[in-house]
Parts: sequence; structure tokens; C-alpha cells
Amino acid sequence: MELLERARVEWVAAAIGLVVGTSMVFVPYEFGSVLFQYIYPHVRLLGSLFLVGAGLMLVALMSPAWPAFVGRVGRALVLAAVAVYWWAVCVLPVSLTGTLLYLFLMVLFVMERRTLRRGQGLLLVFLSSVTLCFGALMVWAPQDFRRFALAAMGPYVRWAGVLFFLMGALLAVGLWRRKPLHCRVALGGLGLLFLHMTAGVASRRSWSGMGVYAVLTLVCLLLAGVRQWPALVGVRWRLFRGMALASVLPIVGVGAVASYLAQKALEAELHDKARQAVAAETAWLAQTAAMASSMLRVYSQGPAFVAQVRAGNREAMQERLAMLEGQSGLFDAAWLLDESGDTLMTPVRLSWVSGNFAYRTYFQDARKGGAQVLLSRPFLSRVNLPFVVFTVPMDLGSGRRAFLVGALSLKRLGLQPALTSHGYHVEIFDRRDGSLLRETERGSVLARAPVLDLLGSQALTRPEGLLEAFDDTGRRMVVAHAQVEGTPWTVVVTAGLREAFAPVTRMGAWVVALAVLAGAIALLLSQWVGQDVAQRLESLRDGFAVLGTPSVERRVPARGDDEIAQLTVGFNEMAARIDRTQKELREAIAIRDQFLSMASHELRTPLTPLKATLDLLVRQLGSGPAMNPERQRDTIARLNRQVDRLTRLIGDMLDVSRLQSGRFTLTVAPMDLVALAREVVERIQVTRPERAEQLSLELPQEPLVGRWDEQRLEQLITNLVENALRYSPPGTRVVVRVLEDADGVRVEVEDQGIGIPEESVPQLFTPFFRARNAAEHYAGGLGLGLAICREIVERHGGRIGVKSDGPGQGTCFMVWLPRAAVAEAA
Repeated sequence: MELLERARVEWVAAAIGLVVGTSMVFVPYEFGSVLFQYIYPHVRLLGSLFLVGAGLMLVALMSPAWPAFVGRVGRALVLAAVAVYWWAVCVLPVSLTGTLLYLFLMVLFVMERRTLRRGQGLLLVFLSSVTLCFGALMVWAPQDFRRFALAAMGPYVRWAGVLFFLMGALLAVGLWRRKPLHCRVALGGLGLLFLHMTAGVASRRSWSGMGVYAVLTLVCLLLAGVRQWPALVGVRWRLFRGMALASVLPIVGVGAVASYLAQKALEAELHDKARQAVAAETAWLAQTAAMASSMLRVYSQGPAFVAQVRAGNREAMQERLAMLEGQSGLFDAAWLLDESGDTLMTPVRLSWVSGNFAYRTYFQDARKGGAQVLLSRPFLSRVNLPFVVFTVPMDLGSGRRAFLVGALSLKRLGLQPALTSHGYHVEIFDRRDGSLLRETERGSVLARAPVLDLLGSQALTRPEGLLEAFDDTGRRMVVAHAQVEGTPWTVVVTAGLREAFAPVTRMGAWVVALAVLAGAIALLLSQWVGQDVAQRLESLRDGFAVLGTPSVERRVPARGDDEIAQLTVGFNEMAARIDRTQKELREAIAIRDQFLSMASHELRTPLTPLKATLDLLVRQLGSGPAMNPERQRDTIARLNRQVDRLTRLIGDMLDVSRLQSGRFTLTVAPMDLVALAREVVERIQVTRPERAEQLSLELPQEPLVGRWDEQRLEQLITNLVENALRYSPPGTRVVVRVLEDADGVRVEVEDQGIGIPEESVPQLFTPFFRARNAAEHYAGGLGLGLAICREIVERHGGRIGVKSDGPGQGTCFMVWLPRAAVAEAA
């Protein structure tokens, strides 16, 4: 029982500080929900406060010989950080679990300084108090737990509350009556309950809550299972403590700095992209409106057209309106109204636009206004189609006027591709009444713009701006907005912070995982090495005592070839090996991360159109008329191309795996290289008919027979031809030549594509390498094809080369093969 009573809240506070601080520093954008709105602007600073305070506390707890002010400063920093977090995240948003948990943590953390003088900790008091209150609140107000932490438990929250209350009561009774068995049973049950809460919070992706409940789970299970605390003295403990601090803290510190720099850079890039997206959309809309206004003004002031309207020449007027609708590409319909609003000439496209339109606001405004072109508010037509119209009056002389109207369909406007990156949401609305003109995701119009409900119209009154707000799910987002010049329209582009900063979040998670792994390895090694060092030093001490040598506390230099000198040399060698191993591990992790990043991107590229096309096929098969056979063939051909791309990617990865494991072998047999080249080119022409005219063959009249691996040579020629097509503009020529050479054969694949920079040629056949202009000219690929080609050629005893005069000058790949491959290698 004495063991349990000595358990201290300080250790739990330090662990919680480390977990919460690490989350805030490495993944601050996971704290972007409404719950953390008060601390989000200062989340990195608060996380640093947690980390520094918890680090100083751990140093003071593990090294009692250090100055006392280190521990006091650490405790003050942690207490201040917990107080801010408790008030801003728990009290203000009314989170009952957090309010109770951190309140008890702070109170008992302060009180424990007095009880420690009697050698008594308050950790069991803390756990029993928290669990008793958790249990009572789960039974009394389960809805609050479902809202903040245990949404996955649903109706079982009250049952969990009953278990919490019973375990907390058992722990309190065991502590009061000094029954260690009661306490350990209660702690084991609480460990399982807190583990369940950890899983529930993890399902809501709350990093800080998950870390806190994970700490409580670990603490309960350790207290339930440990029978004796380890003695924190001796050589092994010093080695353990030193390696823990030296291995984990630098990695965490450097990783935090790198994460912060990456976050700031990505944040600036996100803001720039949002501004650029708004500028692009705004420029396009302003240009469209200006062109439409200019065209209507030119038509309305044209003497010939005015004369035709004055004379009532319907055939001529219809011809002019048809030109306005057809040639401009801007208007979906154009018509003429007289002074009373009656239709003088109906649109060519929309025959139902006729009758009197005096009740329309755009007609009334044009009648009252001057000679300028007026842009209407969005409205529904008589057949429930959304439009905006441009109206301009025409002076017919003698006090007569007509009104030329050009209509733009909002439905067609919504079909225009957004000029933004994937993941950005675009809204265009009319400032006069907040009507939605376009929305990229939902495609709805004429309703009130959703962004106005989130931000309010006052936030968008400036001509342009950039701000952060919360969406309807409580997640933080970046909002860029700008007014379209010459129109009453506003463009708003939004992007979610959590999604935008997912790469930085993953990087932070990897840094933390690496630090934990390095710490665990270091701690395990310290135990093994420390035991050996302690035994040797004890033997040496006994020997010194017998011989009357100086005290073992005196430093013994490593001289000569005795055991201590050998041990010192061994330590130095071990440190060097660890350094080399960590360096190789970092390089291996970097290569793996690079490969996984490229592989996941390239595998996702064909999977996205595959899924979209299959979903379209399923919808069309389930409802509506079936596709015609030609369209079905086109769809299946697209699917087949994506499947072929996946097959090639997986094949390249398997080949690289075989290369690295030494299982890349040849199976040689007599074959005709001319027939193989013709077969490869014809197959590519069939599978890629849009590029069939580009490919041409230059083959000798006679067969070129040799002993080669036919499957690998087919892969070689296919890779070279596909590369040439991929980096060649449509319409340019790609030539495949097979020539007989003095001692073998030569295959050439020449294109007129983007060429290769001179500095990229030496590394072109290195795995995962891509030339600079190839990376800019996005065409996919893992950078493995040419490396595999080189391996195939060299396994045949041949050689491969490349010739290019530079970017934009085309490329020629040349392969020389002996008449007979090295059959013995097969």
C-alpha cells in the first residue's frame, strides 16, 4: 500500500504536459475547431509552454541533484499552461469532462507539495476524485459526454458512468482503509474504462484528448500491475536518464523547429493560393461582364441596327439577335422590348421569351436610368431557369426608345470549370440581396450565399480581403474574397485548414513517432549496457579495495590494455556504430518516405478517374437510358487505359523489388527483334489511337534473330516508346528504328519532345530520378522506367545511352545489344 500512496500527481502532470504540448507544436491545425477558438491564435506558444515546463519537471524529477529552481520553474510553467487551457478550452465552451479533470489536476498538483514532505503523493486521490465525478456526470448528463468525447458509445454512456462510479468508489474505499487489493482491482478497471474513452476520443480525431486519456490509461495499468518502483540511483539509472534526455529531446526540439518552419511556409503558400484563386475568378468574371456590356452597347448604338428597329424590319432584327447570341458566346438569349415592356423580337434560342416584361426589375431600372448598361439581380425565368440579364436602352429618335436585353444563364455559369486548385470552395453572390450565383460544390443558385451565414455581410464589405473563420461543422477555414469590378458581385474562395495542412500534420506525426522510437531503443540499450558496466565497475572497485588503490569514485583513465580501457574503446565503437546506424536509418526513412509519397500519388492518379467512371456507369445502369455502344466503348477504353497504367506502375515497383533482392533474371531464347519491335508499336497504336499517327517504324527488310529475353526486351521498347509519347506534344513524330550493327543490333527511339537538360543526363538512369523539366511537365511516373531499362540492357551485356541537344530539342535513346545475350546469366 505504501507503494501506491507514494504515487505522485507531478509525473502525470508532466506526462500530460508533454502529450498536449507535442500535439500543439507539431499538429497545431488539429486545434482549429470551435472548441479551441480562444487558444488557436496562440496554440504554438501554449504548446511550447507545456513542453518546456514538462521538460524541466522531468529533469528535476529524474535528477534530484539539480538546482531546486529548475523544478519550481517547470511546475510554474505547467500550472500556468494548464490553467489557460482549462479556462479557454473547458470552462468557456462548457466541457464538463475537461473542466473537472484539469481542475482536480491543478488543485492536487498544488496541494501535493505539502504532502510530499511526509513522503505521500496524491495521485490515487486525483484518480478517485476524477472518476467519481465522471461517473456521476455520465449518469446525470450523458448528452455532454456524447457531444465532446463519447459519441461512439451512444446509449451506453450511462452504463459507463455506473462503472466509473463503482471503480472510483472502490478506489476511494481501498485508499481510505489501506486495502491494496481493492485499489489494484479498481485501477485495473479504470485503466480499461479510460482506454475505452481514449478510443472514443480518437474517433473524433481529438489529439489532445486522446493523449490525456492515453496517459491516464497507462498510469492506471502501471499502478495496478507494478509491485515495486525502480530505484533511481546507480550507474544504470544515470545512463538511462542521460540517454533518454540526449536521444529524445534533440529530436523533438529539431523536429519542432522544422515543423514550425514548414507550417509557416505552407500557411503563407495557402494564403497566396487563396488570393490567386480569388484574383483569377474575379478577373474572369470582370472580363465576362465587361465584354457583355461592351457588346450590348455597340449593338445598341449601331446606326444600322437602330434603323432596322425603328423601321420594324423583323427579319433584319432577328438576324442581328442571332449574331449576338451565336457569335459572342456570352449570351444564352437576346431580345428586344418596347417602351411598355412588350416583346418586339423574341430570342432565337428561347422561343418562350415573349409577352410583356414591364413587371421585371431589370426593365424598370433600365427605363428609369440613362444610357448605361444595367446588370440585373439574379432571378428565375418563367420556366424556372436562373438568369441574370444585361439591359441597355436604344434611342430610336422622335422620343422613342427600345430596350436590348442579353441574358446569361446561371446554370451555364455554374458549369464553367473553377480556376482554383482542388480542395478550394468557390462562391459568387450578388451583394445587393446576397443571392448565390455560383457554388462549386453544391451547384445551387439564387439561395442565400452560405458564406454570408458564416461570416455576415459586414465581413465582406471591403473590396478584397483575407480572414479566417469557422465553417458549419466548427472547423477553421481560410476565406479570401474580392469584389468583381464593374459589377455588384463578390467572389469568395474558402479552404479548410485541417485538409490544407495534412502534409505538415503527417510530417509532425512522423517526427514524434521517430523520437519515441529512438527513445525506446536508447532506453533499452541503456539497460543492457548499464548492467554490464555496473558489474565491471563493481569488480574493478573490489579489486582496487583489495590492492589499496584509490577510491572508486576517483576517475580512472583508460590507459594500457586493461579491461576498463577495452570497455572505453568498446563504448566509443558502439557510439560510432549507433551514429552510423541512425544515419543509415534516417537515409532509409527518407528514401522510403519519398518513394511512398510518389507511389501513393501515382497510384491515386489512375484510381480517381477509375472510381469516377465506375460510379457514373453504376448510376447510368441503375436509372435512366443506357449509353449508346460507341460511348460504352469509349468509357471501357478509358477504364482499360487506367488499369494499364496501374499495371505498369505495379510492374515497375515489382521490378525494382526484384533488382534490390537480386531476383531480376533473364530467360534467353532465339527471337526476332524486328518482329518484336513491330508488335510493340502496333499494340501501342491500337491502345492509344490518338497518338497512332505519331509513331513510325524504320526496320530492316530481313529479320534480326538473336538470343535474348523476349519479355524483357518488349518491356524495354515499350518503356522507351511510352516515355517518348508522354513527353512529346501531339502531332510530333516519334521514330522507332532497329538497325543491324557490326557486332550486334541497335535500337533507337527518337522524339521531338521536351528534351533533357544537360545537367540531368548523367543521373537519368538512376532510380526515382526525374529531369527538372520532366517534373514540371506533369506526366506522372515514379522515375523507375529508365532504371529498369538500363538493368535489362546491362543484363543482356549491352549498353544504353541518350542524346539530347537540350530542352525543347527532342531526345534519342540508343540501345546496343550483342547478337547473343549472356545466356549463362539466365
